Amino acid sequence: MTNKYAHKSLNLGDVISAGFRIYRDHFKQYFTMAFFGCLWLIVPIYGWAKFAATVGAIARLAFFEVSERPEPGADAKRYTDKRKWSFLGQSILVGLILIGAFIGLSIAMVIAGFLVSMVLNPENWVSLLLGFLLGVVAFVMFYIGLMWILARLYICDVILAVENPMTATGAISKSWKITQESAFKIIWIMIVAGLATSPIGVVQLIIQISRLSITANFPDEIKLFVNLLFFPVLIAMTALTLPFFQAITAVIYYDIISRNGKKQNLVTDSPKSR
Repeated sequence: MTNKYAHKSLNLGDVISAGFRIYRDHFKQYFTMAFFGCLWLIVPIYGWAKFAATVGAIARLAFFEVSERPEPGADAKRYTDKRKWSFLGQSILVGLILIGAFIGLSIAMVIAGFLVSMVLNPENWVSLLLGFLLGVVAFVMFYIGLMWILARLYICDVILAVENPMTATGAISKSWKITQESAFKIIWIMIVAGLATSPIGVVQLIIQISRLSITANFPDEIKLFVNLLFFPVLIAMTALTLPFFQAITAVIYYDIISRNGKKQNLVTDSPKSR
């Protein structure tokens, strides 16, 4: 039987379309999981761990869909919930890595800008134009650098959700290793997926601005009512896009290990092997 989700290469269009088909075919299940997972964010620490585990469960379900070994949602949630603290720790580590990268790249840009300013003549329009162009190039390189690091870590949550035994740091290390040749393809996938879901982000922004505008000149009782009214709507908007990105993550991971011929060796805790 032909796999309706798999594809021959890490092609931009194929990955996006495969992720969308998984998302569409399991919309109700994935949206419900994402919605209640987002609600857990209200609870500090423990709720954040539950959210991270739920996100991992969605990625796990999507992976086993694309590998034609469907797993019941309850089993996936039970599996990742046992590892919720690992998922939270992984999220914190990835966040710290990205913050460190941001700071490091920012320092590099400041140093480069200082050195360039020392050799440019502010009274010469050619020098000013050159400085502006160099600034644009530096900003683009800064953005690409962050995206490249994010791409190298993009699939660590699905690795932690699927592979057993696996630790948070081990998943980060493996994601960094196996995405070495695919980083720029993953960047394009992330950009296109972001553009595809941008209308939902715009709607969220409009709703947020509307909420702030409505509550600006009202008593606290009215503000509380309005916030309670808007809160589930904002959560629902987030839950609309989250499973789509997790499905894409699962497709990328499946594609990489399939091309490397290590699918069965890497995935050691599938529904059929337990």
